Amino acid sequence: MAADSSAQRFVLFQSLYDASQAEGSNWEQLIGLLSKGELAAQRAQLDALANQFADGQQLLFDELRDGGLFREWELRFMRLGLAVGKLGNVYLRLAEHYRLQTEFQQRLRRAARLPLILVVGFALLVPLVLFLTGFLPAVAALTSAVLAMLPLLLGAVVLAAINRWNAGREKALNMLYAVPGIGGALERYQHYHYVNHLGECLAAGFSLPQALKQSARRMPESPIKPRYDKLSRAVDGGESFSSALLKSGILAGVALSVPESGLEPRQVPASLSLALHRACEDQLQFWASILPYTLLGLIPYLVLLNAWFLSR
Repeated sequence: MAADSSAQRFVLFQSLYDASQAEGSNWEQLIGLLSKGELAAQRAQLDALANQFADGQQLLFDELRDGGLFREWELRFMRLGLAVGKLGNVYLRLAEHYRLQTEFQQRLRRAARLPLILVVGFALLVPLVLFLTGFLPAVAALTSAVLAMLPLLLGAVVLAAINRWNAGREKALNMLYAVPGIGGALERYQHYHYVNHLGECLAAGFSLPQALKQSARRMPESPIKPRYDKLSRAVDGGESFSSALLKSGILAGVALSVPESGLEPRQVPASLSLALHRACEDQLQFWASILPYTLLGLIPYLVLLNAWFLSR
């Protein structure tokens, strides 16, 4: 894939957004006309005409997919952008996703410097000092240093393999949903995308049931995706939107005031999206600064390792 790092994909989607908004560009107008034409034909119950507009959207989507540049979940987002006639907005949202991911990776690397120096220093310097002071022979000191570095080397190999193997990366990400704290942060980030999907659909004129179904369908595969389908089914079954939304857990941990009269569907996405975005940024900063210090959990292992060699 030509643009594989998060920084490269940020540049890719930001450039696509800028191109879609450039003066004289007819791309966004064409997408908007196809979307509005399909919705108008559906309202008028002109199924044949609606299908023609849908075929036009499918043709554009096939061009995007066949290029091989986009990931599967990105294509789901872009499919929604075509459906609502706002592909440029989806480009901008994907650029924002990769901006956040790039910033998280940069913060993580900066925060990892001190814990990594401490662990590597302990792993290599302690056997060296024990050798120089005569407590360990050269072979034992070297073996101790190799075994001390082994967890770090294995971790680096596993992370590199996961990063290059798409299926493995998705499985590893899904496993993180079960980790306390991290799982909650990932859930909130998925809620952020879902609410933005919902806002795009409602702004394009979709009915609430249509918007809920379309938003759920275009979400990436994850352990919490069935939650959005359940919300859609609840509203289809006659439950009020505000009640179903509160039961879904999407508002959990989000500072959003809900009036006694309930939430109007078209008032939800903008305010909720902003609240979720703030919560996500806070969580990214928190975990980027905390996660590297889990490396210090290797120090007891290093102490026991050197003690074992000394006791031989």
